[in-house]
Amino acid sequence: MGSFRLDRQTTDVKTTAVVRTDLDGYEDELRALLVDYFVEANEQGRAWFDDEEFGASPEEIVAADLERLASATIEKPLFLALHREKRTEEKPAGSIQLKRLDETTAEVKRLYVRPSYRGRGIGRELVESLLAAARADGFETLRLGVAPYHESARSLYGELGFEFTPAYDESHAPAEIRDDWGFMKRSLTE
Repeated sequence: MGSFRLDRQTTDVKTTAVVRTDLDGYEDELRALLVDYFVEANEQGRAWFDDEEFGASPEEIVAADLERLASATIEKPLFLALHREKRTEEKPAGSIQLKRLDETTAEVKRLYVRPSYRGRGIGRELVESLLAAARADGFETLRLGVAPYHESARSLYGELGFEFTPAYDESHAPAEIRDDWGFMKRSLTE
Protein backbone atom coordinates (compact mmCIF):
# COMPACT_ATOMS: atom_id res chain seq x y z
CA MET A 1 0.00 0.00 0.00
CA GLY A 2 1.49 3.38 -0.92
CA SER A 3 0.64 6.92 -1.77
CA PHE A 4 2.10 9.00 -4.54
CA ARG A 5 2.38 12.71 -5.03
CA LEU A 6 4.04 14.99 -7.52
CA ASP A 7 6.50 17.43 -6.01
CA ARG A 8 5.80 20.62 -7.96
CA GLN A 9 9.25 22.07 -7.29
CA THR A 10 11.30 19.19 -8.64
CA THR A 11 8.71 17.21 -10.66
CA ASP A 12 10.03 14.01 -9.05
CA VAL A 13 7.47 11.44 -8.00
CA LYS A 14 7.90 10.76 -4.29
CA THR A 15 6.43 7.67 -2.71
CA THR A 16 5.59 6.46 0.75
CA ALA A 17 5.03 2.79 1.45
CA VAL A 18 3.87 1.18 4.67
CA VAL A 19 5.74 -1.98 5.59
CA ARG A 20 4.87 -4.42 8.35
CA THR A 21 7.96 -5.69 10.06
CA ASP A 22 9.62 -6.70 13.27
CA LEU A 23 12.31 -4.63 14.94
CA ASP A 24 15.27 -6.29 13.17
CA GLY A 25 16.99 -3.84 10.88
CA TYR A 26 14.84 -0.88 11.92
CA GLU A 27 15.90 -0.29 15.52
CA ASP A 28 17.84 2.94 14.88
CA GLU A 29 15.11 4.43 12.68
CA LEU A 30 12.39 3.51 15.15
CA ARG A 31 14.41 4.81 18.11
CA ALA A 32 14.72 8.21 16.38
CA LEU A 33 11.00 8.28 15.51
CA LEU A 34 9.96 7.37 19.05
CA VAL A 35 12.27 9.91 20.67
CA ASP A 36 10.71 12.58 18.41
CA TYR A 37 7.24 11.30 19.36
CA PHE A 38 7.86 11.44 23.12
CA VAL A 39 9.65 14.80 23.05
CA GLU A 40 6.67 16.28 21.18
CA ALA A 41 4.12 14.48 23.39
CA ASN A 42 5.85 15.69 26.56
CA GLU A 43 5.80 19.30 25.29
CA GLN A 44 2.13 19.05 24.36
CA GLY A 45 1.28 17.37 27.66
CA ARG A 46 3.03 20.08 29.67
CA ALA A 47 1.01 22.73 27.87
CA TRP A 48 -2.30 20.81 28.05
CA PHE A 49 -2.04 19.94 31.75
CA ASP A 50 -0.21 23.18 32.64
CA ASP A 51 2.38 21.04 34.40
CA GLU A 52 6.10 21.50 33.78
CA GLU A 53 6.75 18.09 35.35
CA PHE A 54 4.48 16.22 32.90
CA GLY A 55 6.04 13.37 30.97
CA ALA A 56 8.87 10.95 31.39
CA SER A 57 12.32 10.55 29.94
CA PRO A 58 11.92 9.83 26.21
CA GLU A 59 15.04 7.66 26.28
CA GLU A 60 13.64 5.47 29.08
CA ILE A 61 10.24 5.08 27.43
CA VAL A 62 11.82 4.34 24.05
CA ALA A 63 14.10 1.70 25.57
CA ALA A 64 11.05 0.01 27.12
CA ASP A 65 9.15 0.21 23.82
CA LEU A 66 12.04 -1.33 21.90
CA GLU A 67 12.33 -4.10 24.47
CA ARG A 68 8.57 -4.77 24.22
CA LEU A 69 8.76 -4.89 20.41
CA ALA A 70 11.78 -7.20 20.47
CA SER A 71 9.89 -9.69 22.65
CA ALA A 72 6.45 -9.16 21.09
CA THR A 73 4.01 -12.04 20.89
CA ILE A 74 2.91 -10.77 17.48
CA GLU A 75 5.30 -11.81 14.72
CA LYS A 76 5.51 -8.39 13.04
CA PRO A 77 4.20 -5.76 15.49
CA LEU A 78 5.64 -2.70 13.76
CA PHE A 79 4.31 -0.72 10.81
CA LEU A 80 6.66 1.83 9.26
CA ALA A 81 5.88 4.44 6.64
CA LEU A 82 9.01 4.64 4.52
CA HIS A 83 9.27 7.67 2.28
CA ARG A 84 11.49 7.35 -0.79
CA GLU A 85 13.39 10.60 -1.29
CA LYS A 86 15.71 9.35 -4.00
CA ARG A 87 15.89 6.12 -5.93
CA THR A 88 17.83 4.35 -3.17
CA GLU A 89 17.14 6.42 -0.07
CA GLU A 90 14.16 5.68 2.18
CA LYS A 91 13.44 7.71 5.29
CA PRO A 92 10.99 6.69 8.00
CA ALA A 93 8.11 9.16 7.92
CA GLY A 94 5.99 7.54 10.61
CA SER A 95 5.09 4.42 12.53
CA ILE A 96 2.42 2.60 14.51
CA GLN A 97 2.55 -0.55 16.63
CA LEU A 98 0.28 -3.48 17.42
CA LYS A 99 0.40 -5.17 20.83
CA ARG A 100 -1.46 -8.36 21.76
CA LEU A 101 -3.64 -7.99 24.87
CA ASP A 102 -5.24 -11.44 24.64
CA GLU A 103 -6.15 -13.98 21.96
CA THR A 104 -8.83 -11.79 20.38
CA THR A 105 -7.83 -8.26 21.42
CA ALA A 106 -4.88 -6.09 20.43
CA GLU A 107 -3.81 -2.59 21.34
CA VAL A 108 -2.85 0.15 18.89
CA LYS A 109 0.27 1.98 20.08
CA ARG A 110 2.28 5.06 19.17
CA LEU A 111 0.81 6.43 15.94
CA TYR A 112 3.31 9.08 14.90
CA VAL A 113 4.05 10.92 11.67
CA ARG A 114 6.98 13.30 11.53
CA PRO A 115 5.84 16.93 11.21
CA SER A 116 7.40 17.37 7.76
CA TYR A 117 5.27 14.50 6.42
CA ARG A 118 1.94 15.43 8.00
CA GLY A 119 -1.04 16.29 5.84
CA ARG A 120 -0.20 13.66 3.22
CA GLY A 121 -2.45 10.85 4.48
CA ILE A 122 0.42 8.83 5.96
CA GLY A 123 -1.27 8.48 9.36
CA ARG A 124 -4.38 7.11 7.65
CA GLU A 125 -2.26 4.66 5.63
CA LEU A 126 -0.56 3.45 8.79
CA VAL A 127 -3.84 2.88 10.64
CA GLU A 128 -5.54 1.25 7.64
CA SER A 129 -2.57 -1.09 7.18
CA LEU A 130 -2.68 -2.00 10.87
CA LEU A 131 -6.46 -2.62 10.71
CA ALA A 132 -6.11 -4.98 7.76
CA ALA A 133 -3.21 -6.85 9.38
CA ALA A 134 -4.93 -7.15 12.76
CA ARG A 135 -8.03 -8.57 11.05
CA ALA A 136 -5.86 -11.02 9.06
CA ASP A 137 -4.13 -12.05 12.31
CA GLY A 138 -7.52 -13.05 13.72
CA PHE A 139 -8.02 -10.24 16.21
CA GLU A 140 -11.65 -9.30 16.82
CA THR A 141 -11.18 -6.07 18.77
CA LEU A 142 -8.68 -3.22 18.85
CA ARG A 143 -8.24 -0.86 21.81
CA LEU A 144 -6.18 2.26 22.25
CA GLY A 145 -5.55 5.24 24.46
CA VAL A 146 -5.07 8.68 22.96
CA ALA A 147 -3.97 11.91 24.58
CA PRO A 148 -6.44 14.80 24.75
CA TYR A 149 -4.00 17.01 22.83
CA HIS A 150 -3.73 14.58 19.90
CA GLU A 151 -6.82 15.95 18.18
CA SER A 152 -5.83 14.81 14.68
CA ALA A 153 -5.30 11.23 15.85
CA ARG A 154 -8.63 11.24 17.72
CA SER A 155 -10.38 12.48 14.60
CA LEU A 156 -8.68 9.93 12.35
CA TYR A 157 -9.51 7.05 14.68
CA GLY A 158 -13.14 8.19 14.77
CA GLU A 159 -13.29 8.34 10.96
CA LEU A 160 -11.95 4.78 10.85
CA GLY A 161 -14.64 3.36 13.14
CA PHE A 162 -13.13 3.63 16.62
CA GLU A 163 -15.51 4.71 19.39
CA PHE A 164 -14.79 6.20 22.79
CA THR A 165 -15.14 3.79 25.73
CA PRO A 166 -14.21 3.74 29.41
CA ALA A 167 -10.56 3.00 30.24
CA TYR A 168 -9.50 -0.61 29.87
CA ASP A 169 -7.51 -2.58 32.44
CA GLU A 170 -4.42 -3.09 30.28
CA SER A 171 -3.93 0.63 29.63
CA HIS A 172 -0.77 2.10 31.09
CA ALA A 173 -2.17 5.63 31.33
CA PRO A 174 -1.39 6.91 34.84
CA ALA A 175 -4.41 7.18 37.15
CA GLU A 176 -4.00 10.95 37.56
CA ILE A 177 -4.62 11.58 33.84
CA ARG A 178 -7.12 8.82 32.99
CA ASP A 179 -10.09 11.18 33.23
CA ASP A 180 -8.56 13.37 30.50
CA TRP A 181 -7.29 10.55 28.31
CA GLY A 182 -9.41 9.13 25.51
CA PHE A 183 -9.89 5.39 25.32
CA MET A 184 -11.22 3.92 22.11
CA LYS A 185 -12.31 0.56 20.78
CA ARG A 186 -13.05 -0.88 17.34
CA SER A 187 -14.57 -4.17 16.36
CA LEU A 188 -12.92 -5.99 13.46
CA THR A 189 -15.77 -8.47 13.00
CA GLU A 190 -18.43 -6.08 11.70
